[in-house]
Amino acid sequence: MATEEEIKKIAHEIWEQEGRPEGKGVEHYFRAERLLQERQVGQIIELGPTSPIPQLAPQPPIIELDSPQRKHKAQSNRRKKTSSK
Repeated sequence: MATEEEIKKIAHEIWEQEGRPEGKGVEHYFRAERLLQERQVGQIIELGPTSPIPQLAPQPPIIELDSPQRKHKAQSNRRKKTSSK
């Protein structure tokens, strides 16, 4: 949990970044408080336990088959060789 001092410090920085406008102190305070809470939640998530990575089942290898066109040419070449004897 952010302390009052941390919230005020961040609110002051926001006030300065916005050009020191008057009448926005409450808005800057709540924005600083929310910003610090988001940072703390981010740290908790980063430090939290990691979920196990699921292991994928082994996949069979991909077998490439000859294309029908290529297969047809190979068969016709064999026929030519055997018929020429």
